[in-house]
Amino acid sequence: MNELESILNTATQIAEQAAEIAQSYFRQAILIEMKENMTPVTVADKKTEEFIRKELASAFPGFGICGEEFGEEGKEQELVWTVDPIDGTKSFIKGIPLFGTLLGLLQHGEPIMGVMVLPALKETYTAAKDLGTYCNGHQLHVSQKTSLESSFVSIGDIDCFEASRQTKGLHRLLDKAEFVRGYTDCFGHSCVMRGGIDAMIDPVVSLWDIAPLACLIKEAGGEYFSLGGSETIHETSFITCGPGLKKEILSILG
Repeated sequence: MNELESILNTATQIAEQAAEIAQSYFRQAILIEMKENMTPVTVADKKTEEFIRKELASAFPGFGICGEEFGEEGKEQELVWTVDPIDGTKSFIKGIPLFGTLLGLLQHGEPIMGVMVLPALKETYTAAKDLGTYCNGHQLHVSQKTSLESSFVSIGDIDCFEASRQTKGLHRLLDKAEFVRGYTDCFGHSCVMRGGIDAMIDPVVSLWDIAPLACLIKEAGGEYFSLGGSETIHETSFITCGPGLKKEILSILG
């Protein structure tokens, strides 16, 4: 076992334990607060991230960390964790089981590891650079579709297309793709990893939403990129797909 595999194993254990904390609050009566950006946060988000940060600090001293709820520490370090304790908080609040706990690892700002746990679905996705993508021990591969006309595409919230001035692009996508449905957040991207969905388009994202997903998609043979076409996690949009669809997606949304 190499060093990256060892780090991945420990990170997976931490993510699975953290996801159990999130799951313990699922479909329970909990206080919902609104952050300054008008997105919801719950005690489940906070308790889950607190646990993750404590465990990561103990297991990996000297690594930096960037979390959705409690900010950045050591962002100048070579290796930095990203943490989204509950990706899909709106689904979580509504009792919809399509939420996940996300851990990513960046090296000099680029993704080299991703862990995603969907506790309500009992699914754990793992990937590290050059090690492939797995769900519950089974290796995953993206779709090989080469045309939107025969593709199943998932999209983020409609208001995010409006916010990113992509309303016309969305209508072109609806006209072109075989199916377009809104399986949002990390669940939508998980479907791309396993080849069930051919592409997923998120017009508005944050780093902790996508850093783990980038590695998971890449190691499953797929592509990730922004609305501008760059393979990056440092912009505010994120698209994943199989290797045959990037050019057509960008032409539709451009």
